[in-house]
Amino acid sequence: MAWTKSRPWSKGHKYKAKKISVAGYSFQSQGEARLYEFLRLRECAGEISDIQVQDHVYLTKARILYIPDFKVFDHGLGDFSWEEFKGFETDTWRIKRRLWLNYGPGILNVWKANRAGVYLHETIKPKGKSDEG
Repeated sequence: MAWTKSRPWSKGHKYKAKKISVAGYSFQSQGEARLYEFLRLRECAGEISDIQVQDHVYLTKARILYIPDFKVFDHGLGDFSWEEFKGFETDTWRIKRRLWLNYGPGILNVWKANRAGVYLHETIKPKGKSDEG
């Protein structure tokens, strides 16, 4: 029997995302890694600081755990914001988006990618925080 590079017993990621390592971090997709590199450029430019990977946020009194890709201190806002890369919008994401809208601790920026790079797709401001900033 000849071995091939493909492994028939390994189905891979459901959405064909490929894990990638950048700067000592392992990311779930190339898009998420590209967002990290973009955030590092913004950090070098002085727009943001304190990049945290995989921050844990509990939403609702039931403590529903949501793990955004990044948490950064945004100097323009004078506060923290959370950054999320989305390649596909799943049913689970739609639920967590609504939870963030009602219970999130601050702004959640949702990023997508195209051939040119990452771009800001949506900014979610929790209802209780929409009057601030």
